[in-house]
Amino acid sequence: MKILENEILLQQISRLIIQNKKKIVNERDIINLCSDEEEYKRIIPILVQNFKLIGFSLIRTTFQGKRFFILTTPGKDDVISPSMYGTLGLIIALYNDVGREIELIKFKKIFKELWDEIEELITHNYLQITQDKGTDKISITPIGKAAFKNILKDLNLPKILSFQDHDVKKKTTKKKNTKKK
Repeated sequence: MKILENEILLQQISRLIIQNKKKIVNERDIINLCSDEEEYKRIIPILVQNFKLIGFSLIRTTFQGKRFFILTTPGKDDVISPSMYGTLGLIIALYNDVGREIELIKFKKIFKELWDEIEELITHNYLQITQDKGTDKISITPIGKAAFKNILKDLNLPKILSFQDHDVKKKTTKKKNTKKK
């Protein structure tokens, strides 16, 4: 009888996640479907494994003090362009380097040339404008973090900037070599 109850609970939670348009669910909503904390702890690994078997990843993240589960797929989201992925990656690297959210005014100055892309990322819920003590700030949403789930730990600003320096050096070296011939 307990196995049948677990199956029904797994179906309810799976339906909750799949039917959500953004494939994001507040952890509290899943906990509320479980009879107790122990059942929640038992069911989550099974749920993660079930999604993995069909090619999805169910990841847990924190945003503004709340925990969420996000259903992701391998590959990129067709809603945003490769350029917007690059912009999002740069923003994540900046956050990793600074260690906090950045005021919207400063953010607009830093990314003025990319602001159209940032507005698109906000529209598609990869970034969000939040308020903290009366100041507008830019936050990376759980969906934004999930877009980089496999490389998030390795994404840091100095590394990205060193790639850019490396490309500049390559171009100047090629120009120098061309002039010698």
